[in-house]
Amino acid sequence: MREKYSKEFINQRKKSWYFTYGLIAILIVIVFVVSFRRPPDYVVKDEISLGTHVRVVVSSKYSGKILDSIFREFRRIDSKFNPYNPNSKIYRINHSNGNWVEVDDEILFILKKSLYYADLTGGAFDFTLGRLIKLWGFDSENSEKRIPSSDEINETLKHIGYDKVEIDGNKVRLHDGVWLDFGAIVKGYAIDRAVQIAKKIDPKATGFVDAGGDIGIIGPKFGGADWIVGIRNPRGESQQDTIGVIYLKEGAVATSGDYERFFISNGKRYYHIFNPKTGYPAKGVISATVVANSCLDADALATAIFNLGIEYSLTYIPRYGGQAFIVDENQKIHKTKGFLYFEQVH
Repeated sequence: MREKYSKEFINQRKKSWYFTYGLIAILIVIVFVVSFRRPPDYVVKDEISLGTHVRVVVSSKYSGKILDSIFREFRRIDSKFNPYNPNSKIYRINHSNGNWVEVDDEILFILKKSLYYADLTGGAFDFTLGRLIKLWGFDSENSEKRIPSSDEINETLKHIGYDKVEIDGNKVRLHDGVWLDFGAIVKGYAIDRAVQIAKKIDPKATGFVDAGGDIGIIGPKFGGADWIVGIRNPRGESQQDTIGVIYLKEGAVATSGDYERFFISNGKRYYHIFNPKTGYPAKGVISATVVANSCLDADALATAIFNLGIEYSLTYIPRYGGQAFIVDENQKIHKTKGFLYFEQVH
């Protein structure tokens, strides 16, 4: 009886071992599969382009290709649209002496978008301020910043106005010595292009593109979580000093502020966002943040707010496709009703 019992016991032990080994093998396979499917870590790359600091954060099995492609695109756009670079296409258009210039589809797209927002905002957004920007010294970091005389400003105003831009098919002509400057829209366009490139290379890519605080979302965080975007305090001591937070899974956000490019003379701040009617920096607003579906749209609207005024902006920016967070010259915050949606986690 003892021998028979021992064999049955041994057989049961063997079955138990087989089951245990099998279970371990299954667990190893599961761990391997889960590890293999875990999204790649986020990769970060920084570069200076379009006159600002650009950061791309992306997670993809093609992260390297995405990063290289995005920064190559930023450099291309910077080279093409810089109106003060003699080698750029926009510079050649500005110095065409009123003659027709043939342009490609990309420039035509930016031109028509700019005209659309100029007309929509009644000139609050104006992309023909090139001569005025250069007059004040905001055409380059190395240019001397100064307060022009009233005579200089009045003379320059004669060469400003989006109504002086004529388009015929794929040709453009500038009247009265107008100079184009797409600084208030092309950065947003570059961010949109970067997001498009990332999604084309890998539809499952996640991350964001940040160019000087203007941000386009490539995809939500791992697990579908929101990206948290801080709204900079326009009178804070650093870029990390914030006065608000936005939660985004998609779309874009752009901020225009009087702290981006400025100089101080006799205790007064002069900055690069101008009122096209007066030739002087816009008054009443010191920071405007807009959330929209595209960064180009958000960029244009954030700039327009400086000349539209607060009350008008609170009413009409949502009708133009954006939600706004505005800080006035007394540092009081104003928000469109729909902005609350982006201040909550979803």
